[in-house]
Amino acid sequence: MICLCGPGGEAPRFFEGRLDGVIAERPSGTNGFGYDPLFRLPEHGRTLAELSSEEKNRISHRARALAALLRHLKSPEASIR
Repeated sequence: MICLCGPGGEAPRFFEGRLDGVIAERPSGTNGFGYDPLFRLPEHGRTLAELSSEEKNRISHRARALAALLRHLKSPEASIR
């Protein structure tokens, strides 16, 4: 989640990013930390820890939230100046 607050007292805007997956039966992979070896991405057929850093950064919930923020900032209704 990313929050955008403007200087003029406008209501803050929130931008959410999601990465859907399931909990794996066993840990798999070494590229990551925490729950990465257990978080399986069915559409990729791998856990987060089995993806490269570049792949993870491209599909992460943070990247998706940032993409939503950037779409907003480029849109005509963006009111933050």
